[in-house]
Amino acid sequence: MTQALVFFDLDYTLLDDAKRVPAANLAAIAALQANDCLPILCTGKNYWEVADLVAQTGIDTLVCANGADLYVKGEHVTQQPIGRPQLRRLLAAADAASVPVALFNDHTVVVNRATAATQREFEMMRQPQPAVVPAFFEHEPVCMCLLFVPNQPDQQALTRDFTAAFPELTFYRNGPFALDVVANGMTKGTGIALLQARPDFAGVKTFAFGDGNNDLPMFAQVDVAVAMGNALPNVLAAADYITADYLHAGIPKVLRHFGLI
Repeated sequence: MTQALVFFDLDYTLLDDAKRVPAANLAAIAALQANDCLPILCTGKNYWEVADLVAQTGIDTLVCANGADLYVKGEHVTQQPIGRPQLRRLLAAADAASVPVALFNDHTVVVNRATAATQREFEMMRQPQPAVVPAFFEHEPVCMCLLFVPNQPDQQALTRDFTAAFPELTFYRNGPFALDVVANGMTKGTGIALLQARPDFAGVKTFAFGDGNNDLPMFAQVDVAVAMGNALPNVLAAADYITADYLHAGIPKVLRHFGLI
C-alpha cells in the first residue's frame, strides 16, 4: 500500500542549475520508493521535456503542463488541451501585438515565429530551437503555451491586456521572458486532485516541494506544503514547512524529518 504521495517541482527544487538531479536527491527518491512512498514529478513542463528524468529516477507518475497532462505509473490517463477557438484568438491577438508564442504538447513544441526572445528562452531551457509551425494547433492538441511577454515595467500593461481578454485561459508568470498559458482552471493542484480521487490513493497523505508561483495551487491541495529556502516570498508564506535551498539538500532533510526516508 502506498504510504505517501510526494510531489516535486523541478527547476530550483528537484534540479540543480545544470538541470540535473543531484546525487542527494536521487538517493532520496530511491529511499522513498523503497519505503512504499510514491514520488511524483509535478511540473509546468511537458512529458517529452522530462522523459530523461523519468528514465533516470524511475518516477513514472507525473503531473505535467501545469496539470493539463497526467500520467499514472507509466499510463497516460488524462489530457486537457486548450480549445482550438481559444488558440485561434490567442494567436491572432499575439500576432497583432508582435508577440511570439510557443505551443507545447506531450511530444513536441513549435513556435508561431522565431525571434531573439524565443531563441533566448530555449537556450535557457537547454532545448533545441523549435520549428516554426503557426497552424500546428489546427491538427495537434496543445496543452500549454508560452506567451513571450517579458517581465518588464513597460510590458505590464500588455500582460494585463492578455489576461483580461482571455478569461477562459489561465496565465502564470514563471520566468523573466514569458507567461505560461493553460486552459482555464488547469493548475498543478487540479492534477493532484485527480490523483487523490483515484481509489488506490484514497486517504494517502500528500507532501509537495516547490518554489514558484505555479506551485501555490499545488501547496493548497496537499497535506504538507514544503517551500525551498530559495522560494519566492509569497510561496514561503504559503508553506507549512520551509527547508534549505535547492543546492543544499533541502529535499532529503525534510523527507527525513517526516520519516519518509
